[in-house]
Amino acid sequence: MIFHDLSKRAIYTIISLLIIATLLIFAYVPLVSWIITLLTATLGGIAMWEFVKLTNLSHKKRYRKLLIASTVIVILGFYCSTLKSTFSLLPLGLLFLGIIAVFIYHFNKIQGCTQSIAQGFFGLFYVAVPLGLILKILYLYSACKIGHEGRMWLIYLLVVTKITDVGAYFGGRLFGNKKLAASISPGKTIAGALSGFVVAIIFSFIFYALAHLLPNFFLTFYESLWLGALIGIFGQVGDLAESLLKRDADVKDSNCLPGLGGILDMVDSLLFTAPLIYFFLYFC
Repeated sequence: MIFHDLSKRAIYTIISLLIIATLLIFAYVPLVSWIITLLTATLGGIAMWEFVKLTNLSHKKRYRKLLIASTVIVILGFYCSTLKSTFSLLPLGLLFLGIIAVFIYHFNKIQGCTQSIAQGFFGLFYVAVPLGLILKILYLYSACKIGHEGRMWLIYLLVVTKITDVGAYFGGRLFGNKKLAASISPGKTIAGALSGFVVAIIFSFIFYALAHLLPNFFLTFYESLWLGALIGIFGQVGDLAESLLKRDADVKDSNCLPGLGGILDMVDSLLFTAPLIYFFLYFC
């Protein structure tokens, strides 16, 4: 069963990696940068649609469209903020407009509006902001001029985050029996969580060891250890967070992608690790 799951996941992983690698090679070509941005915004819109399905908002078609549109616009705003320094606050402004739009929508829909508004706010911060920050990481070099290569940091983010998932998955399958959070995700074990945590640190250290071979990628020994540890924790918390939402909604996944679930299932850990990497780069 493990190897069957592995082969299925491996096919999608290889295809995804080939697409991502191709896009990253040409990421700073203006046309390709817009393709990446539109692709990210599209994934964000789908992820928001999946989030709405996990709430009691799915029957509110206009509200659902509003949240999806707001997500797409905010993500586009994050990319535009990397083009010119005067646009740096654009994402915040667009997010604020999205919040205003959420309130305006409920002016004639008072019953249950508090919960509906809160869910809308949470959805925007949960989905739109982290995915937008991924674009900020990718185009960090052109936006901040701090000498870091955004593509390398995005690769670091993707690899260490996803290898945490892989380590936790196989560590749990091979060594786990004691459940980590049985009421939220019965398949996750303490051994799996520890495996993912250790693997994250190891791969983060590997990036440090290879840093001198990577263009404009600066990571110290101690940064590789504590940053890898935090990714190992944040990534798994992000995974459990989405499992919590699905458990409350009594659904397994959105089934958008055979064998992988939905977009939220693919990016759940990144939603927690992307802000971590962005703020590390911004403040450190």
